Amino acid sequence: MEFSEIRGFGVKRIEYMKQSGIESVDDLLMLFPSKYIDLSSIETAASGVGKEKSVIVGTIKAPAQVKYLRKGLFLTTVVMTDGTDDFECGWFNQKYLRNALHIGTEYFVYGKVEQFGKKLSIGNPTLIKKTSNSPKIHPIYKAIKGVPANVLTGGIDAALKNVRIESFVNCDMAKHYNLTELNNAVRILHHPSDMKSLADAKRSIAIENLSCNMALYELIKHTGKKNRKYSDSKEILENFISNLPFDLTNGQKAALDNIIYDMRSNTKMNRLLQGDVGCGKTIVALCAMLYAAISGYQCVLMSPTELLAKQHYETAQRLFKAYKIRTAFLGSSLTAKKRLEVLSDISKGNTDIVIGTHAVICKDVVFKHLALIVTDEQQRFGVKQRGLLENKAINADCLVMSATPIPRTLALTLYGDLAESAIHEVPEKKASVTTRFVPTHKIKDMLAYIFEKAKNGEQTYIVCPRIDDDELVSVNTLYNHLKNTALKEYIGILHGQLPDSEKAKIMNAFAEGSIRVLLTTSIIEVGIDVKSATTIVIFNADRYGLSQLHQLRGRVGRGEKDSFCFILSDNYDSESAQARLNHFCSCNDGFSLAEFDFKMRGAGDFFGTRQHGSTFFSEMDAQTIKTAREISLLLLQDEHFCKYAPIKAKNGQITFIEKLTLN
Repeated sequence: MEFSEIRGFGVKRIEYMKQSGIESVDDLLMLFPSKYIDLSSIETAASGVGKEKSVIVGTIKAPAQVKYLRKGLFLTTVVMTDGTDDFECGWFNQKYLRNALHIGTEYFVYGKVEQFGKKLSIGNPTLIKKTSNSPKIHPIYKAIKGVPANVLTGGIDAALKNVRIESFVNCDMAKHYNLTELNNAVRILHHPSDMKSLADAKRSIAIENLSCNMALYELIKHTGKKNRKYSDSKEILENFISNLPFDLTNGQKAALDNIIYDMRSNTKMNRLLQGDVGCGKTIVALCAMLYAAISGYQCVLMSPTELLAKQHYETAQRLFKAYKIRTAFLGSSLTAKKRLEVLSDISKGNTDIVIGTHAVICKDVVFKHLALIVTDEQQRFGVKQRGLLENKAINADCLVMSATPIPRTLALTLYGDLAESAIHEVPEKKASVTTRFVPTHKIKDMLAYIFEKAKNGEQTYIVCPRIDDDELVSVNTLYNHLKNTALKEYIGILHGQLPDSEKAKIMNAFAEGSIRVLLTTSIIEVGIDVKSATTIVIFNADRYGLSQLHQLRGRVGRGEKDSFCFILSDNYDSESAQARLNHFCSCNDGFSLAEFDFKMRGAGDFFGTRQHGSTFFSEMDAQTIKTAREISLLLLQDEHFCKYAPIKAKNGQITFIEKLTLN
């Protein structure tokens, strides 16, 4: 079945789907809901006060109203009744709802109920029209730009009718391990009838996917003979290391030795280099790239953001200048003329090292002698992006780096085809970072502290989970508050919706010190190196995984001054949130934090939002991985799997490798 056979999927919408990583009907079926709403647990609006979120059956009492608040900001409100009490629902910048909401229509209303005096209100609720055959559980899919929600769900339903999914895991294995049959499991995830069968289906898909991937990793692990030969002499590399303004730690030296050994072997290198914030992974990668360059080959380093890529490029230019290594930058900020010049030099072999963003995977980027591929912050890239880069050369050596330490239990699952190097040390003389929880009544004192620091030239990041939000602390809401305080002359805003040129301008201003308090989202999680930043504030800290919090904390303490990380949470009364945040305050070891979060929350923090189609990974725990490992060993004894599974993995890149066949 093709996209073009699905009603509502025209050329433009298909293009939008592909831009979101959904390139086939197979991918569409694996686009599982991001969350589910249990419509069987109905409450009244009044009984929902004080709870996180509730489901209320409400009927519209009066026409919806649109209020102008300020330039670019409108509020649409409508009054509903649950049969006992009236309550108001409100949405920002959704004027179309005024004509879509009709008096007398009944809806399931999902959201957080708040009480202001005698008035009950729900901000930005999800509305689900109530019908005679409404399901008990309502799936919510992540929005795809240019594709209306009803068109997306209609396409998924069409695929479910016309495609049957077969598993490499046979019936006997599925029965022995109590797995829901795969074809049925996929259908349950899209149309669950109850929470129990939904949980079973999630577990079954997670195990099947993992077991197939693990088995395939074993099949491809020792393939990839290469015919290139690196230099026998390491004198230039040793000279480079001896002239660095610092000494490599023992961990860095051991990691580099492993990498050079792999590069000089007869099979392609596939190595994961992971380490804590500030442990010095980048200089290890640059050493490996220098070794490849002096051996006569090209290297490429792909970073998740242009800011980080430029930092790496500038570092490489500075350090390699004396060695006549030709470096080039490739990113969206290049002019068309400059980009063509860079591409020409790369294709002719006139560039030794290319550093850039995902721009390096474009089809028109052609290398002459590519031998080493480095992916920085690997967890920020999808499997397909890594595959496109590795397809730029035959059996190129591959080094992937991650500053988010991965629990040992998960390492095989995430990167089963990779050998592993971990740097546990941090360089000496690194400033300390003290972490403190700030209760609500101390926020004014904290802001006064930040003001004093700003007056003295020190800088602060203030991180909010959203750009605009009526429930959580957001960048824009906080900015509107702080611009009326003493901090107004020091503050700036940074978030992902700003144009790249504006983001670069703001970060340069912060780096130079003209902006001393930066209100931002977690966009600054990686690659921001401002040594005069000594304080970071993280609002709604319970919304982040501990590894991400640790990454954010790593933005300070990069200079000589000891620094502070202040965390705030409205959910601190929750026992699990309290345990996690207390552990974060008392622990500065990223590996320990990763293990703790995995035990507390499962694998969702490591897979969830960062990889397309990975909703079911959030259900994983150590037992799930153990079961998947057992099944993978059985698959390796299966002649059918060993014959056909590798065909599903191009150049060693593994996606969801189950077979999809037409009815």
